[in-house]
Amino acid sequence: MNYTYWQWAILMAILIPSSIFDLKTQKISCWFIIGILPCAAMLNTLLFGVPLFFEYLARFYPGIAILLVAHFTKECIGYGDGLICLFLGSILSLRFVLMIILTAFILAAIFGTIMMCLGKMKGKSRLPFVPFIMLGVLICGFI
Repeated sequence: MNYTYWQWAILMAILIPSSIFDLKTQKISCWFIIGILPCAAMLNTLLFGVPLFFEYLARFYPGIAILLVAHFTKECIGYGDGLICLFLGSILSLRFVLMIILTAFILAAIFGTIMMCLGKMKGKSRLPFVPFIMLGVLICGFI
């Protein structure tokens, strides 16, 4: 997957600070992400043209699914993680968003398993997920 320079810049401008904030506080500024969503969608439309409506709408399905999981599991995965996935959908296609999220889940599972084997975490410990999303963006950007 090859991102354009604009997509890369927008992704990193949001994901780097969000990852640092998530690592330090295990929270994400939801209002910041909600505010940046329409801006990112408009910028993406201006730079790359208007995609088909249903294709564009489908980009948000993974983020909506994660928000629903957050709601029904009382935030086992946070609302901020779902909003970050919505943000990814405002910039990237559905295929790329799914690939990034799958990569992030695999990386988080590997990291969590290693930490549990080392005795650093328990089964109910919380992991900040946005850094894994950022790593997924980086890995998928070079594939």
